[in-house]
Amino acid sequence: MSIEVPLISLPPIAVPQTITTESSTLEGSASSQPETVLTTPSKRPANKQFDDIYITTFGVEVSYIHVLRDHRLDATIGKYHSQNKGDDWLVEALTEAAALSRTRSVIRIHTTEAPLAELIRNFRQNDEARFKELKRHLTSSGKTFQLARPERETPMWRELMRLMQNGKTLTPSPLVTYMVHTAAMTDYEQVYCGVVMVGLGSIVVYARKSDGDDLVHAELEMMQWVIENAGGGGRLDVHHSSDGARRMWEQSAHLSTMSGSDTLGNAGAKLRALVREAAKQRTQISPARVPNPILDRFAKAAAATCWLGTNVM
Repeated sequence: MSIEVPLISLPPIAVPQTITTESSTLEGSASSQPETVLTTPSKRPANKQFDDIYITTFGVEVSYIHVLRDHRLDATIGKYHSQNKGDDWLVEALTEAAALSRTRSVIRIHTTEAPLAELIRNFRQNDEARFKELKRHLTSSGKTFQLARPERETPMWRELMRLMQNGKTLTPSPLVTYMVHTAAMTDYEQVYCGVVMVGLGSIVVYARKSDGDDLVHAELEMMQWVIENAGGGGRLDVHHSSDGARRMWEQSAHLSTMSGSDTLGNAGAKLRALVREAAKQRTQISPARVPNPILDRFAKAAAATCWLGTNVM
């Protein structure tokens, strides 16, 4: 026999949830029947989302790098740009950082500028009139500023910010859409491969692992991902860390004619597949004449973090 419990009046925001407990019958028998009780679920705190923004200055320019994790590509993307300093560049820098970030996010500021770092430390207590509009925007959009801690400083993006502080940028030449650097390492069970793509105002970092120990095959497989995500209609200057992968593109005219099940035949088949995919995307691939040492180091760092099993890029 079940016991009917009348509904309990709850506040409008509560959502009833039922749980089943054991209760004995009125006759006192040993058998049990389910009893329905209404409870109010506890409110779970929402997960925070973070926007990492790197800010530095060079001369009369303020440079920004907005770093985000792209879950669709499973890659880390940094968008960078510069603008002229205004009369109150500190307020302008924070306003730009707020505009770049997503709604309801914690904006982690990484900076080389001591005045900006000090301003962020005391931002909540600062009631100067010049911050009034910025604080109104932050409140309405649910954003907050946070000075990045040392353990949040990713070496790659920190180095890129230092380059901008010295007036340098990793910008491809006008005829090149992306500078592409790949790197691979193996523990003889799996290959860990990383790639860095630098375009006009953007840097894409991607890493993955695959079974086996063939570095050349892994770096060429990474080029398949690059071609599919480069957008098409441009030119890719490519540098591979392994000698075999570099020679593939340098001798592509000869290797693309190779066939069979041996190493050269497999390389030729893979090269032909990449060339077909590039032609379909209207993309031209050419080996980089001179590798960029910074990008080469970044690509190796991406492969190393893949080997570590964590994303620190």
